[in-house]
Amino acid sequence: MIEYTFSPSELDYQAKKCQRCYYINKRFRLSDGGRPPPVFSSLDANQKPYYKNLNIKDWCEGLPEGTFMDKKELPGKITSEGLVDNKDRKFKLNGIPDIVIKLKEGGYGIYDFKTTNIKSNKSENYRYQLEAYAQIFANPGSTKTAATPKLTPINHMGIIQFEPSEIISHTKNDHNMKFKVFFSPLKRNEKDFYNFMTNLIDLLEEETVPPFSSNCSLCYFTQSNNNL
Repeated sequence: MIEYTFSPSELDYQAKKCQRCYYINKRFRLSDGGRPPPVFSSLDANQKPYYKNLNIKDWCEGLPEGTFMDKKELPGKITSEGLVDNKDRKFKLNGIPDIVIKLKEGGYGIYDFKTTNIKSNKSENYRYQLEAYAQIFANPGSTKTAATPKLTPINHMGIIQFEPSEIISHTKNDHNMKFKVFFSPLKRNEKDFYNFMTNLIDLLEEETVPPFSSNCSLCYFTQSNNNL
């Protein structure tokens, strides 16, 4: 039996964007190779060292008390084991979580930093990514280098948003910018997640490529490069 493999980030970014392009990418390994601009990785790399030594509740409004779990407590990459969809088809989840928190009240939180325009419901855009990480920690496996720890319950999730607002000072070599910050919480829904994964695997098991979407610019790319 085939065991499908997914990264948490692809579930919201790719799978929901265009079924045709996602199908072609997973079945034929053909994509535009698109990645977020490197500046976002740079922002993330500079944010975490500042925040990881603070109590989580001091990051922004809406966060509980807790402590940042670092590389000594978590491997760089985590993986699941034993997951099946609603039709008993096996699948695996592999990824690198952004922020995992040990909550003072007990349990754990999973968050993601996003530099973006602030919206109160922003977490809905990352629903399946966040839940995928929760499923990995509930059903941990092992990579070639490290075992994934079992962390339960995951009882707090969401997106911490940073939106540039104004430059407050500068020199000829540095400019200091102020960011607005807002936390968008997400209520877990495991049933919805497994329904989504079942539909996604149904899509990948189709023998024909999904129909061309006139609203998707990447559909033009895959059509012109592979006549699909």
